[in-house]
Amino acid sequence: MYNLEDLFKDNQTAHSQFQQDFFITTRSGGTTYGMYKQSLRELYKRWRGLKENYKEKELLEIDIDELTHKVECYAKYDMDEWDLKREKVNLKNKIYSLQEMNKSIDETEREFKRFYQQACALKSQIGELTDEKRHKLDIMMWEHKIKEMAALDYLANGRITKNVLELILCTPIELRHNLLLEIKQHDKLIQWVEDYNHTLPELKQIQDINLPKLLQER
Repeated sequence: MYNLEDLFKDNQTAHSQFQQDFFITTRSGGTTYGMYKQSLRELYKRWRGLKENYKEKELLEIDIDELTHKVECYAKYDMDEWDLKREKVNLKNKIYSLQEMNKSIDETEREFKRFYQQACALKSQIGELTDEKRHKLDIMMWEHKIKEMAALDYLANGRITKNVLELILCTPIELRHNLLLEIKQHDKLIQWVEDYNHTLPELKQIQDINLPKLLQER
């Protein structure tokens, strides 16, 4: 039999690297620009989460130091037996919360590093983003997404759903005509979605990254 600590070491509460790469960034992106946008969304969420977690960890450590002092010097604080018991329980709870916080930080740092790898690799392909270039890439991304949605509609339902048609009708007229022409040729559209293979570029390892320093850069 294994003890709980050994078992819980194998419990990965956050996303696996495979999920991050394929079920989040690649799935949501479609195009290189789309993947870049998604990696930045995910990176920003982890950046905010880590800064909040670091702050909460510092506060927990202060609480633990304070409660430890109270318990060790209870006579100085004029505590009776029941007050002392309560503070001991509070101290145990704070220590447990700190352990859980450390685990959460470890998982979030791991996710942050992977999305940072993705963003850096994709940025090297995207290059500098001007307003004009961003607009062009955004159109290409949405054209890809709508075609993909239409193909999935055909595969799942045998027809295009109202939601996809409404999206197409919202696009500029030239793009609208192109999309309508392509979705009418559903055999070619299905073949397109079966054949396209748009994956992340090779990601460089960043084990030596100074994460606290990087997080303070913004």
